[in-house]
Amino acid sequence: MRNLMFGILFLLLLSGTGFAGLTITDYSVSQEAYSPGSQGTVTIYISNPSSCPTLAGGCPGDHRLTEVGVSLTPPPQIAISERQDVGDIELGGSTFVTLPFTISEEADSGVYSLKFRVFSYAQTSQTRYLTIPITVANIPQFVFTPSPNVLTGVNTVNMTIANEGGIARNLEITVGESESGVALFGTNQIYVGTVENQKAVGMMLDARDAEDGPVNVPLAVTYDDELGVVHEETHYVRMTVKKEKLDVVFDQMSDVVTRQESPLVLGIKNNGDEYLKDVKLEFTDDSMKLSDGTEFDYGDIAPGEEITVSGTVFATLSPGLNLVPARITWIENDVHNDEMVNVPITITSDADVGVYIETKPAPLMAGQEHTLSVLISNLGSYQIDNVDVELESDVFDSLDITNKQYIGSLQNDDFSTVQFKVMIDPMTAPGDYTMRVKVTYRDQSGEWETRYINQPITVHSAPAGDYSMFIYAVLGVIVIIAVWFFFFRKKKKKHEGG
Repeated sequence: MRNLMFGILFLLLLSGTGFAGLTITDYSVSQEAYSPGSQGTVTIYISNPSSCPTLAGGCPGDHRLTEVGVSLTPPPQIAISERQDVGDIELGGSTFVTLPFTISEEADSGVYSLKFRVFSYAQTSQTRYLTIPITVANIPQFVFTPSPNVLTGVNTVNMTIANEGGIARNLEITVGESESGVALFGTNQIYVGTVENQKAVGMMLDARDAEDGPVNVPLAVTYDDELGVVHEETHYVRMTVKKEKLDVVFDQMSDVVTRQESPLVLGIKNNGDEYLKDVKLEFTDDSMKLSDGTEFDYGDIAPGEEITVSGTVFATLSPGLNLVPARITWIENDVHNDEMVNVPITITSDADVGVYIETKPAPLMAGQEHTLSVLISNLGSYQIDNVDVELESDVFDSLDITNKQYIGSLQNDDFSTVQFKVMIDPMTAPGDYTMRVKVTYRDQSGEWETRYINQPITVHSAPAGDYSMFIYAVLGVIVIIAVWFFFFRKKKKKHEGG
């Protein structure tokens, strides 16, 4: 009997799960984001699933969904049909509804919600709800205009970026791989930042591997739109390659520090087919001066050969890659030639920092708290950025959350002070010790630099303890005992005798 009851209950459970009813299985939109005034479609997938078990004998009766419809309440920025009839859906069947919509021209960037109601006119209990987000963004639209648009080798091109759409942020440009033979020189990527209407950026393009004639230079750009969505796209810029008559490549083989005398080792490779005789190079700008002569003398250079010479130079150029104007002269086929060229020279920053330390209270004493004021000064010729300071020593512990402090940017000859709270180790013996100051910053060329300055410090022993208060306290106790003994005790004896 008990087993029979369990069997009946099992069959009832199976028959109760035989019909799942109206179900929204999925949805899709025609694209990820839409610009104001654009059109799109939204699709909703609807089904009448069946899960009738064979042990229960299938699904009894007609479980067809009849007169299924879709209605919605759109926001005012989206025009879309607010009702759509679907029809009947047989048990186990499915269908979909596609609704076109149009974004208003005046719609602001943002995410708008389409709230759908899927229902059956005949079976009022079969109602499902769905909210579909529609992203509207004023997508940036770029037009790139180079000036000049003729490449002769390694050239600086002023690229004007006109944006006819929404604001673009964190714009980055690379020259994509192509058969044009044109590439960025000295870097793989250019960071432009925010472009609202129009912005110009300098690009150094290398066309030495390109063939003469018109080329389409692919500019691969990535940026964030107004909603923070990342976009990647490629724009082609039409340019013309017209190589210089002299086909040589310069190769810098030493560091040149700005505003310091530096040895410049500079090679020239002859990539042409002609034999070059008596090749000489003279810098024509006062920003690069030879200290021991007026020109580099390379002599004769055969096709495919590279000759290297060295000289001491004094450069006042900014850190980073510079195109230094120069005149090169040579004899080719018994003809004297000269040509103005731009020599790519990378300048290293002379950035350096000075450190000065004060303490309060002074002097440093074992077992006591002190505030160390650390002054950082920029001793270089150019601004440094992202400056932070860190202290290290075996004789004290930091009382701050961290032993590092951030300063930010420092102009040349500028300084800034940060403070650290420390506790001198009480077990530190009096004497001289070393505190290491670590300063990290980024110089004008974008390179990160770290300076370690070992600063001597002197720790003094704590003064002998002051016991005067203790002595006064002991004397006070003795006086109290004496008063009690000679006054209260004597008074007590007198009462007892009376």
